[in-house]
Amino acid sequence: MRESQPFSSAAHARTSALTRREALAGGMGFSAILLALPALAQPRAPGQGMVLKLRAEAITAKLGDSAVESRLFRLVAPEMKHESPASFPVFRFREGEAFSLEIENQLAQPVSFHIRGLRGPSSEDGVAGLTGAPIAPGAKGLVRCDARQSGTFILQPAFADHVPEQVARGLCAAVIIEEKSPPAFDEDLVLAVGDWRVNEAGALAEEFLALPDAARVGRLGNRLSANYAPAPLERRVKPGARLRIRMINVSNARMIPIRIDGFAAEVYAIDSTPCQPFDPLKRTVVLAPASRIEMALQAPGEAGKSGAIEAKLASNLPIMRLTTHGESMPARTKPAPLPDPGLPPAIRLQDAVRADMVITGGVGLDPAEAEPGKLAARFPDPRRIYQINGRNDGFAGKPLASLKRGRVFVLALHNKTAWPQVIAVHGHAFRLLHPFDDGWEPYFLDNLYLAPNTVSRIALIADNPGKWAIRASIAEHFAAGVASWFEVT
Repeated sequence: MRESQPFSSAAHARTSALTRREALAGGMGFSAILLALPALAQPRAPGQGMVLKLRAEAITAKLGDSAVESRLFRLVAPEMKHESPASFPVFRFREGEAFSLEIENQLAQPVSFHIRGLRGPSSEDGVAGLTGAPIAPGAKGLVRCDARQSGTFILQPAFADHVPEQVARGLCAAVIIEEKSPPAFDEDLVLAVGDWRVNEAGALAEEFLALPDAARVGRLGNRLSANYAPAPLERRVKPGARLRIRMINVSNARMIPIRIDGFAAEVYAIDSTPCQPFDPLKRTVVLAPASRIEMALQAPGEAGKSGAIEAKLASNLPIMRLTTHGESMPARTKPAPLPDPGLPPAIRLQDAVRADMVITGGVGLDPAEAEPGKLAARFPDPRRIYQINGRNDGFAGKPLASLKRGRVFVLALHNKTAWPQVIAVHGHAFRLLHPFDDGWEPYFLDNLYLAPNTVSRIALIADNPGKWAIRASIAEHFAAGVASWFEVT
């Protein structure tokens, strides 16, 4: 099969953008919880790895320099008393070490958690209504993981009814599984990019799953955030340093084009899967909601040089500012590519099982359609705004396909709505096919942006048995009916 040119910027038309004035400028330092395992983990049964105890809880904190506090949700490790509870949590493990996450739900609503990008067993996929039950308030749940796959992953809510609120309030975390022999980087940083919707008082706006959002593009914020702090973060690095930046989109709905200024950059992994390093087209890549992109940044060799990771929206808004400071690092060759993910380089499409996923519903572009009275009359149930192949039965309906293990699956994704859709495939990595099935993009994905009124086709080898969700990554669309599934027997 022929491969196309490297990863290009997907269109993100019709999504409103932040202005520079709307973005909240902050000088907060880079903050994350970096857990040194196994110090915080508790032993499981012999040979079964370690257990990391977490708690889903509500906190109150100010968003940046706001004068008022907001009610936020966080996943915290109780042992990390010295960390700010408002920080973006990062949990690090080592490839080959089995581990479990024991999550205590101290919220007043049920939760369910999925580790996005980790191709583990279906029984641990964490999608309420398909592969397990949610964790009730006051109860505990266990997510078992076999860390055979290194990379950058998101621990994110996956109970559709509550995902819009839980993501907006910050109930996400990064799970990093480090390689046994990691490439030589001077710093390894997580950068979770999102947006907050704040009211005039500076508090988090609390209309969740609002019909005007769910029936159109989803909940868009008006202030940019980085690691659950106001953007931009400020960081000093040594001249000549090589940085590994693990970027994650933790917003409800916003497409975030990323531009690198002042530092040389290469993409090393997309959606938790390594790829052959390449220069991002026009130094820009696009992070869809729940997408992950790993980049290598090379700092200039002189002190006093500046660079930035920027969101290319209405204008270039800095997410992280980087300044070289101190003595120069010795010159070195660039790091080797990340380890081969073990996925097949080619997919035989001739005998593929083929299916269609047709997404309809929502409103059009006419603002009159989004008037509150009209929306309430048209969509009395906000969970039934969209249909998949004419139905709105989600995970309770029939699968899109039932495949024997090892079969090739080609899925045509039709976005027949007036708004972008972002579709996630659980348990598998896929190739994005060219329009005539004559090739594919030279990287694997598990998350795909669909422009309005377009069709894209993906191909995967169904090698992971179980039931697997195919659903919206935009939180409001997931809650409003963009959900289906397939099974591998």
